[in-house]
Amino acid sequence: MRKLLLRMLVGALGLLLVLTMFLLVRAWQVGQQAELMVPPEPLSVAVDTPALIQRFAGALQFPTITHQDPAQLDSGAFWDFQTYLKHHFPRVHRQLQREVVGGLSLLYTWPGQDTTLPAVLFLGHQDVVPAAQPEAWTHPPFAGTVADGYVWGRGALDDKLGVLGILEAAETLLGEGFQPVRTIYLAFGHDEEVGGQQGARQIAELLATRGVVLIAVLDEGGFIVEDMIPGVRQPVALVGVAEKGYLSLELTATAPGGHASTPPTQTAIGVLSYALVQLAENPFPIRLEGPTRRLLEHLAPYTAWNMRLVLANLWLFGPLVARQLARSPAGNASLRTTFAPTFIEAGVKENVLPTTARAVVNFRIFPGETVESVTLHVQQLLKGLPITMRQTETGAFDPSPVSDVSSEAFQRIAQSIRRARAESPPVVAPYLVPGATDARYFTVLSPNVYRFIGVRVTPALLATVHGIDERVPIDEYVQAVRTYYALMRALSGP
Repeated sequence: MRKLLLRMLVGALGLLLVLTMFLLVRAWQVGQQAELMVPPEPLSVAVDTPALIQRFAGALQFPTITHQDPAQLDSGAFWDFQTYLKHHFPRVHRQLQREVVGGLSLLYTWPGQDTTLPAVLFLGHQDVVPAAQPEAWTHPPFAGTVADGYVWGRGALDDKLGVLGILEAAETLLGEGFQPVRTIYLAFGHDEEVGGQQGARQIAELLATRGVVLIAVLDEGGFIVEDMIPGVRQPVALVGVAEKGYLSLELTATAPGGHASTPPTQTAIGVLSYALVQLAENPFPIRLEGPTRRLLEHLAPYTAWNMRLVLANLWLFGPLVARQLARSPAGNASLRTTFAPTFIEAGVKENVLPTTARAVVNFRIFPGETVESVTLHVQQLLKGLPITMRQTETGAFDPSPVSDVSSEAFQRIAQSIRRARAESPPVVAPYLVPGATDARYFTVLSPNVYRFIGVRVTPALLATVHGIDERVPIDEYVQAVRTYYALMRALSGP
């Protein structure tokens, strides 16, 4: 028996040694990918920085705000903004075909030398969200102030940067006499912040009726980050390859009501509270797959040795990595369908039991789930409770398809991003966009739909998107224009 146990122990140690060697070799092989990365050829393009900044700052002075209530839309602000674009980008408006779609959205067509090839589409949106607490801003939200190394104003990051950056790149290329091989489309919706139904959706439908096929679509949704991903020392360009789905459910609990001095065992507020607790205590499962897994795999070669050992062997350490990621709100959102109560309403007087209690719960749906499957999950959790459930009027949609990171289009995007920052080229990695963009409407026209703006951001800057003191560093706006220039040249080639 002792000899048998000894042989079993020796065998176990042997297996452990083999496993350890396999893990180490795998980590070494992954690390070699970073060593084999060829330095990018620097991008050569002349830009007039003061003029760029002046045009951008001017564009931020137009309050092109969209509201949930369409009656509040100020069309005049959009018309004035579009007149401004005509004045400051004369080559674009002289040489490209310009169409107005859905009342206020813009579609530009730049015919390629070979119109039989699939085209390329660059997206941005003209509209911005309202500026809450304008008195709390360092500079007025619609003044387009240039100060302290920044351009300040609503839309500086989301997304007048995209609109102006794309137009600056096109204007520069036209000035150089550039002729794209593929047709280039530029599309700027006017209602992205409220769902894009009248803008991007109608542009996508229009292109579909014309039989347009796209080799690539590039929209907002990704940035360059630095010191925001633990263990990665280099800057990382996060290119969105998919976005989560969207669903808001209104839950309404009912009860007889009455005087608060003699409450029943079950009240409307109590039932609704119990329902929300049920949702919180029964979250959707964690799934380290899809874009999030690919992100970790792309980052693995550039991490320190101990982290590389883990990320290079997700087949073994995946559950551990997922648990660690799920500890932060952003990491958790990248791994599962999330739920968040965003509105709750009940009661009319402190001593009166309400007959109804209502809550709106917002779900951001992970790829692999659907609006239908999430709704069914909620129905099963709340079965038997006196609660009615319905979708809100804001609409719902499934997660977008996941675009291929091995495609030629993605490779061209990655090369262009690195060329624009050849002095310190970032690691280019795919990721899952937690919010919604106009890009989702164009997945029917192309399997290669990506989301990226060539600006390096910090957590403090990201917090200004839809918040107070939205701004972009001057040098980063210039880099964004350079990136669009590189992308336009690369994606419109043969």
